[in-house]
Amino acid sequence: MTTNEKLSALRAAMRAHHIDAYIIPSADPHQSEYVADHWKSRAWISGFTGSAGTVIVTQKEAHVWVDSRYFIQGEMQLRGTDFELKKQKIPHAPEHILWLKNHLPDHAKLGFDGRLFSVGQVGALAKALSKKNIELDGRHDLISEIWKDRPPLPQDPIFEHDVKFAGASRLEKLETVRKKMQE
Repeated sequence: MTTNEKLSALRAAMRAHHIDAYIIPSADPHQSEYVADHWKSRAWISGFTGSAGTVIVTQKEAHVWVDSRYFIQGEMQLRGTDFELKKQKIPHAPEHILWLKNHLPDHAKLGFDGRLFSVGQVGALAKALSKKNIELDGRHDLISEIWKDRPPLPQDPIFEHDVKFAGASRLEKLETVRKKMQE
């Protein structure tokens, strides 16, 4: 599939779920800085392979927000696609949340894969979009619906960091969490 074919497939999935805009971060469920191939949804859909960036797709627009490290790479990799590069941290260039606030109509539905966002990130979206009554819907992994040859989840064995690196043992950390839950 070409980038534009992927974009068309995503828009069809959005229509099927009645989603007006879909946001794709550079994240995995653990908020890792570097993600396994399975979680490289933003790179797969847009063709932009930098380690950081955010995609927002509507039925008429598609944008990739990148920071200054990736301005040149973004321009090169998005050339010839229907994605528009948005440069973050430049005066008068809206961040992706501000863009959503200014471009989505009242009562729109913003979709995303809820596994890829922290509670704080969803809270920031909700707060920024609340005056427009925009519905946040984190139930749909639309990328998995259209990425037919998606790499499998990693199967590497887990390991425990030594206490000298972790600061506390696994059991001590669990006990701390249990105490906090009882408070």
